[in-house]
Amino acid sequence: MMVAGFVGAALLLGVAYATGVVGGATTVTTVKGEPAAFKTTGLTPQDIYEKYVGSVVEIRSTFPGSYDMWGQYSGDQQALGTGFVVSEDGDILTNAHVVSESGQLASAVTVIFKGDRSAGTQVQGTIVGSDDSTDVAVIRIDPGQATALEPIPLGDSSQVAVGEQVVAIGNPLGLDFSLSSGVVSATDRELQSPNGAVITGGIQTDAAINSGNSGGPLIDADGKVIGINEQIASQSGGNDGIGFAVPINTAVAVMQQILDGSLPQQSQAPSTDGSSEYWPY
Repeated sequence: MMVAGFVGAALLLGVAYATGVVGGATTVTTVKGEPAAFKTTGLTPQDIYEKYVGSVVEIRSTFPGSYDMWGQYSGDQQALGTGFVVSEDGDILTNAHVVSESGQLASAVTVIFKGDRSAGTQVQGTIVGSDDSTDVAVIRIDPGQATALEPIPLGDSSQVAVGEQVVAIGNPLGLDFSLSSGVVSATDRELQSPNGAVITGGIQTDAAINSGNSGGPLIDADGKVIGINEQIASQSGGNDGIGFAVPINTAVAVMQQILDGSLPQQSQAPSTDGSSEYWPY
């Protein structure tokens, strides 16, 4: 019997990874064909990428190290995830597990924009708020430190239908600003948040989601964000074609509470068992 485990989709930098085939040689065959098309009234994946890649950001969060029983300091750790601009004032949506670990917020956050054949503009961000129960966080940057900020339009996740075309933009396995495409595989999935709470209305997609995609946008054919890519179900630890996104309607409601200060204060105490399946790896 196959059992799929859920893993968060952020990435801890400095951990080596390898891609390949286990068990023998592989023959790669190139097949010519036409690219998959979106509905005729919508945008192509290329259209969406060209229009909004500048609104997607790479997020590098720094977490302070700890001392072991011999007094040796482990050193700071850096995690990588994704986010996207939602206001011209510099507000950025992402996952809570990109900027916090077991309730402990990152000590520093760097926001990196897509550059033209360069590493892109890098600015320091401030964590405005983070909600582990919905895995939603808001980061703010000084808009004067970045080029003109263009928010991505937000859609209505209550209208999402199975089979509609979607794309994900993010930083899987540290491969910055990558595009993947697919369809909505299911709606109304129940997702487990970093603190064990249930997130309702989750969107399932077969668009490739991997570590580092956390916090990135899931965009429909109209160029609107319908969810925040958050976790995968996998036996291998990588993309098995089963990814999940927090519905954008939930994210927007939490974001509004964070921005107006009505969200209950989140605990900053680390977990006592030392474990977290949402630790960015």
